[in-house]
Amino acid sequence: MFVLFLETIIRIFSAILYEQKLIFIGNELGPLTRLIHTFVCLLYPFTWPHTYVPILPGFLLDVIQAPTPYIVGILRSSEPYLSTNDDLRTQDNSDILIIDIDHDRIRSMNDYLNVNIETSPLQILPKTFIVELKQEISFLRKTRLSLSLDECQERLRDVFMSIFVQSCFNYRGFYHECFYRDRFVQSKQHTIELFLEWFTRTQIFELFIRQKFEYDDQCQWAISFDVACEEYRKTSSKQTPQRMTVKSVKRKSATRANKQN
Repeated sequence: MFVLFLETIIRIFSAILYEQKLIFIGNELGPLTRLIHTFVCLLYPFTWPHTYVPILPGFLLDVIQAPTPYIVGILRSSEPYLSTNDDLRTQDNSDILIIDIDHDRIRSMNDYLNVNIETSPLQILPKTFIVELKQEISFLRKTRLSLSLDECQERLRDVFMSIFVQSCFNYRGFYHECFYRDRFVQSKQHTIELFLEWFTRTQIFELFIRQKFEYDDQCQWAISFDVACEEYRKTSSKQTPQRMTVKSVKRKSATRANKQN
């Protein structure tokens, strides 16, 4: 993941949240599958509820014409299917992104097929979140050689989870036999209200609510997320509230690692 530019990482993450159709292309099987898996893990405590095939075999390439969201990976040897398929040229491809991990390049399917249809890149994350993500990912890039693979993955997940903690920390207070989405959104600051107005309507968010309150009466799903939300709630309720930024998450992770050592 660290081989990609910061802008590329954030744009891919935003596209996943937006439930777009994503096609990852790479030369080698290992790096391709690891990268795709990493992005899906960064959704924690949420999960991807749509089609997910880290490596799509050649005989199943027709899957990319599906009308529903998906995340798939294809090897470079299968790439000609995209450029030579006449059906792709005749359908609406505005929600398909082609991600070339070897050349750090993202293109819409229309651009990839040289179809003259303008598509503007989607960016639904608030600017404050984008700034924090860039700062912390840059820090991890500088220090990752001193960390084990597990430590690096844990801190990376914490960086992205802090976005969900800041925006959804009080979600439990708005579930009473059903989730009161509008009240939940209105309880937020204006800077993230538009983001939540959209995000709470996705199947990603709806599945999370069902997992927390309908599938499991004991609410055992994503416990560490709930712990982080409670810590943030206590902090934000003080007279001089402090946001639980990705920097504070990083410090807590470092403290835990030192205690273990």
